[in-house]
This record gives sequence, C-alpha cells and structure tokens, in this order.
Amino acid sequence: MTDMNLTEENFNCIQEDNSQEARDAQWENSNAIFEEFEKYLKNKGLSEELIDRHLRYSVFFAMHYLFVYADEQSMLEVNETTIKTFLGNWYIRKTSSPNMPEIKKILSAIYKLFEFIHNQGFILEEELEEIKNVCKDKKWFDYRLKTYHTAQGEAFRRWIEEYNYDW
Repeated sequence: MTDMNLTEENFNCIQEDNSQEARDAQWENSNAIFEEFEKYLKNKGLSEELIDRHLRYSVFFAMHYLFVYADEQSMLEVNETTIKTFLGNWYIRKTSSPNMPEIKKILSAIYKLFEFIHNQGFILEEELEEIKNVCKDKKWFDYRLKTYHTAQGEAFRRWIEEYNYDW
C-alpha cells in the first residue's frame, strides 16, 4: 500500500453537476496526485524536462479529458477503452494539430502515471498490465490518426462512433 497521504478520494473525477465549491475542493484533492507523482518521478532520477513533460501530459489527460468528457467517476476506473477513446478519438478531433510524436509522449506519460498509481497500491497488477499494453500499441494510434484524415462518408461516421464516442 501507500506510505503517502493519498486516498481513493483523491482520484475522484470532478463532475460538471457539482457546485463550484465542490469542484474547487476536488481540484485540490486531485492536485495532490500530481504533487506526489512529481516526487515519484524525481526519485526515479528522471530529468526535469522529462518530469515536466510527464506532468503536463498527465494533467492534460486528467483535467481536460477525464474530468470533462469521460464517464468515469474516478481515475482508478481508467482502462484500455478510456485511453483509446481519449487518444484514438477525442485528442485527434479536439486538438488543433494532432500528431504521432505527441501521442507517443502522452502514452508514455499515462503509463508512468498509472505505474505510480499501481506502486501506491491503488490499482492491481492486471489493471496496470492492461494500461501498459494499450500504451505500447502505437501502431493502433497511428492507424487512427491516419484514418481520421482519410475516412469519408459512412467510414467517417464509423470512425467517430468507435468506442462509443458521443457527438
């Protein structure tokens, strides 16, 4: 288990129907994850540049996607489908210039974040293994990026709807 002060409550997602006060409180709870994650990365001896990148992309994933668009009530519910829907659909459609080098960096950051969460005792080995496998499947994400630009008509509709993405 963890020797830090994180609890499962820290991983709860901010919900739009919460009051502003509740959202602010949850942001503070969630921010503790990233403070501890930063310490974890420093203890692993990573460069400041790599630490900053992992933090930036992890916060992007949590704050811009999980807390706003995803159905998960907790970061601890993240699985293969969550990551594929995020990077294989939402990211490609919502960012101004989606690209494979950035997707690779985001996948690396997500894996490191969940490796940290696993090491703190919040997710099981099997859950981490699932996240690791999807984060290693860069060919699938490359395919999604390329087909987004080439799919037309019904093929584009199927592309959008894959992973139950809501319009």
